[in-house]
Amino acid sequence: MSMWKKKVLPLMMTVPVTMGLAGCAQTDAEVSAAPYEKGDQTIELQFWTSAVEEVNQALVDQFNETKGAELNIHVNAEYQGDYWEMQQKVNAAAIAGTLPNVFVDEVAMTKGFADNDIIVDLEPYIKATDFDRSDFQIGDLGNLYVGEDLYAFPHMRSVPVMYVNKTLAAKAGLNANGPATFAELEAYLQAAHDATGEPPMYLFNYDFWVMEALLHSYSGTTVVNAEETESNINSEGAVKLITFIEELESKGLVKVLGVTDSDAFYAAIAKPSTALIFASIGGYKTFAGMAQKNGLELGVSMIPTGEDGTRGVPVGGSNTYLANTGSDQEKAAAFEFMKWLSDTEQAAYASANTGYLPTRLSSLDTDLMKETIAAFPGYQVASDQLEFSKMRPMTGAYHEIEDLMGGRINEIWLENLNIQESLDKLAEEVNVILNR
Repeated sequence: MSMWKKKVLPLMMTVPVTMGLAGCAQTDAEVSAAPYEKGDQTIELQFWTSAVEEVNQALVDQFNETKGAELNIHVNAEYQGDYWEMQQKVNAAAIAGTLPNVFVDEVAMTKGFADNDIIVDLEPYIKATDFDRSDFQIGDLGNLYVGEDLYAFPHMRSVPVMYVNKTLAAKAGLNANGPATFAELEAYLQAAHDATGEPPMYLFNYDFWVMEALLHSYSGTTVVNAEETESNINSEGAVKLITFIEELESKGLVKVLGVTDSDAFYAAIAKPSTALIFASIGGYKTFAGMAQKNGLELGVSMIPTGEDGTRGVPVGGSNTYLANTGSDQEKAAAFEFMKWLSDTEQAAYASANTGYLPTRLSSLDTDLMKETIAAFPGYQVASDQLEFSKMRPMTGAYHEIEDLMGGRINEIWLENLNIQESLDKLAEEVNVILNR
């Protein structure tokens, strides 16, 4: 599986390593870390979790009963909500001096946390413990790094995929794998519409992550330039994609949902008349179960290719971060927990119990993952798609930017606004945020 072996580091200036509080930046040469040494007293650690609360709690319970008991380390997990709620709480805790020792958050937030001294460079801990990172094979690894230094461990990983209603495909005489290219998409949706009389596809633009995949694949377009100083959202490729979707919507082939209309989106997944959905592989098991209850078979296919066979999918999901708080011994203990959490068996457990992809190549060789892939073949499709993985933008303001872009683009579709003019204005707004 060569697609699991791709490693691309971000091409950006190295940010100074910070191991103290904000304003106390140190150079790499000044930073050191000692490996954890078990003491007589139990080290208590706070671990803030986000998404899939039950699985994270189960992993913490396993650690406390096994490795934690052996090392006199006890972890207390606290669920903080979704990724954006976590980001707000982490930023507030950094100001208040109440950061947890370890926390989970979205992959694109690494640089922003590092720039604000909220997390620490993991390189000194890796060197102190001879930790081998070579098994982290999850497509593009750029969102783990700031410059050439590792600032995060992968926790759970996902890519956007195309979910296909195989039951409807059989009824309408369509390919059970869905359209292979965007050039085939309109005819596929039209045939499905003819068979049901209802919209065959729903687009839920609540998370710009899926739109990143469509931009990459439809026209080879990135959201921002390589330096992350200028928006590409008004480029020729972006205009073509937005226009293409608008045309599909005008023909009743795509139903664009509001950015907060999650209930309608989840209802559409298991609707007999829904032919296709673009969404995260992280929802695979849940979506398949919903469809099965309605007597539907839901398949997983890659995002269609665009002109000249272009395809690109951002690697999403979450990282674990070592917070810039606590004593040296507490940091060392927290790193021990992070190592355990990211190890082969734990990565396989997290994947098999969610729908996210395993973050280690060795996890694929476990009996659990072999059984899981056999039962849910969509995992294999998503892992194969990692060959086309792309790094998400690293700017610390990206969540603000993607919220803005998602809302503005939805307005274009729902209010029939001029596409080029609207995207030009949106690009100006994004540029202000990028350069403030």
